[in-house]
Amino acid sequence: MAEIGLGSILTTEYLVPIFLGTIFLASLLAFKIKIPYTMILLGIGIAISVSHLTGVIPLNIGEFKVDPKLILYFIVPPLIYEAMMRIDREHFKAIRISALLLATVGVVLATIIGGLLLSYVAGLPTIVAFAFAALIAPTDAAIVIEVFKRVRVPATLSTLMEAEASFNDATGVIVFSSIVAIAVSQGALLESSGVQTHINVNIIEQIIHFAIVFFGGIAVGLGFSAGARILHKLMDEPFSETALSLAVLLGSVVVANSLGLSGLVAAAAAGLYFGNVTMKAKGIISDKTRTYTSQFWEMTAFFANSVAFLYLGLSMDVLRIGQNLPLIGMAFAVVLAARAASTYPILAGMHKFTKEKYPTVWRHVVTIGGMRGALSVALVATLPESEFKEILKTITFGVVLSSLIIQYPVLSRYIKKAFPETSVSQ
Repeated sequence: MAEIGLGSILTTEYLVPIFLGTIFLASLLAFKIKIPYTMILLGIGIAISVSHLTGVIPLNIGEFKVDPKLILYFIVPPLIYEAMMRIDREHFKAIRISALLLATVGVVLATIIGGLLLSYVAGLPTIVAFAFAALIAPTDAAIVIEVFKRVRVPATLSTLMEAEASFNDATGVIVFSSIVAIAVSQGALLESSGVQTHINVNIIEQIIHFAIVFFGGIAVGLGFSAGARILHKLMDEPFSETALSLAVLLGSVVVANSLGLSGLVAAAAAGLYFGNVTMKAKGIISDKTRTYTSQFWEMTAFFANSVAFLYLGLSMDVLRIGQNLPLIGMAFAVVLAARAASTYPILAGMHKFTKEKYPTVWRHVVTIGGMRGALSVALVATLPESEFKEILKTITFGVVLSSLIIQYPVLSRYIKKAFPETSVSQ
């Protein structure tokens, strides 16, 4: 009888049951040892990656790899949609200006500050420094949403963090894509002897491009949701109406992306409209449909979150991270500094121009809670193979891992002290 190797068993048709089994194992362990199941999935992914790299287990790691575009277009959007669907309209009104400023101006400021610091302090080539600063500037929606489902803070503060994460993913993608386009035009991605050190950009042109992509995405998301609201009035069947909500999400994301607009912003706008207009309006959908739809999106977000964290773990090159710890440590410090420099001024200045006011403790939570994750890893993975990509991959993997290992426990402890009347939910 021919010997069947482990690598031959783990073919594509086995990946789904293996994935589901892994989620079950992570959930069981999380219940027993009181650690978020997402962190356990991250650990499992890293363990598989390390086992492959060291040859301990002859796995074909390629069988477990997820196309980074799948993460950007079909894993992150459901997380954003479900999170925005749950946001209360009154809570969102109370923080909407701050959330949008943090998600746009904040990301741009963090990119500029981070790029300059990495260029002059760490000595990285300018194009590499700014590309990394752009892809790492947005807080990861999967991470932030998971964290604020588990830690209890004032609802308005949680809404601010989730709304910022939902919108700033799109800003990060837009800014990163613009920098990569500049790099391509200057040949930085094609040079084999080194990476170019200069970057030339037309600021006005980029601002106009960003406005079109960002607000165009909002228009597409709202358009799809408003159209679906009319259809919901004509229907009274839970499964069909739930399927319609899924069609709205996928349709708005695909159409926005095909038009060169932001599918992630479209997902956020569609979710906010659906959750606060369609779901809460009388005579649009029944209580039964509302329950079915809410449970469906909770389950969808659960699986999407699981894929995001497992993908994160499988993508980690721990050996390469270990070889570049000084550079990664410096980059992580720069990321934290850029986050602080871009959030504190915005939140501190809100009371001067709006009714939105934030205590110092809230500003600390917003800064510490800005963690990075699968989005940054997926963005760097979309680049073509080059020296440019290898440098970015190493720094990105290290900073993302540092963010999860350091910021999550620090945030949890700080919240326990800052909000003693609340506790970390299990």
